[in-house]
Amino acid sequence: MNILISTGHPAQVHNFRVVREQLIKRGHKVFWLSSKKDIADYLLNAYGIEYTQLKRPKKGLLSKALVLLQNAWITAKVIRKNKIDFVVSRVNPGVVLGSFLMGRTQIGLSDTEAAGIYDLVFSKFLSAFITSTSFERTLRNDQIRIDANIELFYLHPNYFRYDKDEVYRLLKIPTDTPFVVIRFVSSKAFHDEGTKFITEKNKIEVVNQIKKYAEVFISSEDNLPPSIQQYQIKFPFEKVHDVMKEATLFYGESATMASECAILGTSAIYVNAQTRGYTNDEQRVGLLYYYKTDEASQTASIEKAVELVKNKRIKEETQNKQQEFLKTKIDPVAFTVWFIENYPDSKRIMNENPDYQYRFK
Repeated sequence: MNILISTGHPAQVHNFRVVREQLIKRGHKVFWLSSKKDIADYLLNAYGIEYTQLKRPKKGLLSKALVLLQNAWITAKVIRKNKIDFVVSRVNPGVVLGSFLMGRTQIGLSDTEAAGIYDLVFSKFLSAFITSTSFERTLRNDQIRIDANIELFYLHPNYFRYDKDEVYRLLKIPTDTPFVVIRFVSSKAFHDEGTKFITEKNKIEVVNQIKKYAEVFISSEDNLPPSIQQYQIKFPFEKVHDVMKEATLFYGESATMASECAILGTSAIYVNAQTRGYTNDEQRVGLLYYYKTDEASQTASIEKAVELVKNKRIKEETQNKQQEFLKTKIDPVAFTVWFIENYPDSKRIMNENPDYQYRFK
């Protein structure tokens, strides 16, 4: 088949790149659409993925409506030119609309309950809508739920490989030196509008407390306070998961990165006004610790970070929890490839017998 994949946020590049690899190995042709958001284009180039660029809206409903139509048109042209049979996306509105108007089979994945109106409206145009079992909304009666989160698409042990020694060479610290990855996000994201974030005072405080026990590396979408700018991460973005795998602890505002660390066996402290179904799932088994963003909660999160980083056995304890957690999950890449190749029977099978998914481990 000729298959079209669409991505927006950089994390979505990771989400589908292994699916793409497996589909190509099985003889399919895979085409790619992507908006130029943050480092998405950098990652696509780093992984050698050719793509057609989608438009990105500016602020305001008029701009969003215009870009919706532009992206629907771009999608339709790519579908027609490349004789696309099947479309896969993370419910990108323009792509979903363009694929629907072209009459193509399309599946969409979602893991962010806060995406709200986009998923509610545009999931209706999909041939199939797939979420994790931990997803805390039901948007369609035939919604398919799989026992795996998005991060397992690229961090499942069946696919994830890394070079431990290279991590420490990149960070320029001796092998097995304890280190903590800290992530501060931007407040400009659609699903973060109106959300309170970690204060500048507490950004400085958490660094000052953690650096007593471990090296600190910060990833930040906004400018850092001058006193902690020296801790800004400087290494290839495509190596971030290798670094998180080896880290002692993750602390930050990114649900995606917190979940990635949990999946990799690194304890994660997630500080945000909003929870996610998948972070709640990881919190229940002790891989992730969630804190709100009021002052008392921020203070408590810093205290927890210090407690964990002081624990000499924290890595071993977290990896044991990770192994037990992964035993309950499926391989979502293998499942998705099967679902695409066997559609529409695959949709019928999953609606009639959801436990069929456990054949994909």
